[in-house]
Amino acid sequence: MKNSTLKKILQPQVLILLIFFLGFFLRVVSLDKNPPELFGDELDAGYQAYSLLKTGRDYKGNLFPSYLQSFSEWRAPLLMYTSIPFIAIAGLNEYGVRLPSVVFGSLTILLLYYLVSCLTKNKKLALLSAFFLAASPWHIQYSRAAFEAALMLFLITTGIIVFLRASHTKKLKTSALAGIIFALPLYTYNTANIFVPLIAALICFLFVSFSKQKKQIITAVIAFLAVSLPLAINILFGHAADRFSNFSIFGNQEIIEKINLMRTSPHINPFIESIFSNRPVEWTKRIVQNYAAAFSPQFLFINGDVTFRHSLHQVGQLFWFQLPLLLTGVFFALKNYRKKENLFWLGWLLLAPIPASLTIDGSYHATRLIFMVIPLMVLSACGGLIIIKTLTNLSKKRLFPVKLLAFLIILIPVMEFLNYQNYYWKHYPLDSWRWWHYGYKEAITSLTPLEENFDQVIIETTYEPALIRYLFWA
Repeated sequence: MKNSTLKKILQPQVLILLIFFLGFFLRVVSLDKNPPELFGDELDAGYQAYSLLKTGRDYKGNLFPSYLQSFSEWRAPLLMYTSIPFIAIAGLNEYGVRLPSVVFGSLTILLLYYLVSCLTKNKKLALLSAFFLAASPWHIQYSRAAFEAALMLFLITTGIIVFLRASHTKKLKTSALAGIIFALPLYTYNTANIFVPLIAALICFLFVSFSKQKKQIITAVIAFLAVSLPLAINILFGHAADRFSNFSIFGNQEIIEKINLMRTSPHINPFIESIFSNRPVEWTKRIVQNYAAAFSPQFLFINGDVTFRHSLHQVGQLFWFQLPLLLTGVFFALKNYRKKENLFWLGWLLLAPIPASLTIDGSYHATRLIFMVIPLMVLSACGGLIIIKTLTNLSKKRLFPVKLLAFLIILIPVMEFLNYQNYYWKHYPLDSWRWWHYGYKEAITSLTPLEENFDQVIIETTYEPALIRYLFWA
């Protein structure tokens, strides 16, 4: 009887549900307390969603815009539109604003399981990949706040699944759906504009037969272009390109100043200097530096993103225990490069840092590097299964060192995860309060009942604009 019950629990369908609920719990618990307060972009997204819910316009008065006008910038709209039902149900508060990221982040766990299962037919690999994503500090961080990254990654993973399904069917509806879903991430965050065509090209190269599936490809491209047309118009004639141009290396004044300084230095040969000190050379150097830094131990395993909203600083974007697993997984994938799924994970990982590499601080920006999360989890899981299989075979010889190593392999990840959770709940809110602009909610909600007692209530705006905070909390 006990064995029968255990077998039922260990069924993949049951295990993935347990992993999903674990991931959802880690993302939703005490959402109004940690992170300690809604920061400016979250407040803006929430109030835009509230304005769209009540009036059909953004708070600047634009009717159902394809790009939203905020006080300080123009923003991609999809996070705000998807937040409308959550604001309608939960209200204009932390849960209403952050629940979309929780839901889409949690659903990505299920999508990853399905994607790995479809590509590899390996349920164990799919389960372990999903488990790693469920417990990932990188993914949890972006699933507990109103960042566009969680929604973007969800849509891209969905698009990949539908695109792969379209490559195995002659149904043009599936191809059209793939094109539509792949266009949606473009309305979340600027880096998707670069990554989506790259990952789509990789899928076509590995899994699509151009000679046999011309109609499907044309249908998908037409659907993609049709959905992305409003964005393209906004990029060319509107403000959709503003945000990217602000942090793109191609418009970086610092690079131009460096070139001018090199060319005006004394005792130089102007001709030689013009060869080595020019924009293409400096852009290439910066792109290569950014790309390489994305794979650095400093970013991945030690401190992570330097911005306290994006990372805890006490742990990297990955756990340390994933390092040997990741190296093993990459080695295995390279060794078995003839399998298309292995090339897919490696290709995805190599393509992922490219969009961030084109930006000023892209070498350590976890939001712009979020595309790396999925292949890193899968390759870590692949390495983990190989190590487990090796130790299982060795343990049959009943060698004490092997048993000790197996014990440590279980103990170290558990302790590292508990250490991460302890810091996240006990210390992170206190250490990161300034980055989340903590205190405005308490100040405004305390002052609002007292407004009638004073002619004016003045709020300091030196460090952060107060108007959006007043509109949201008052």
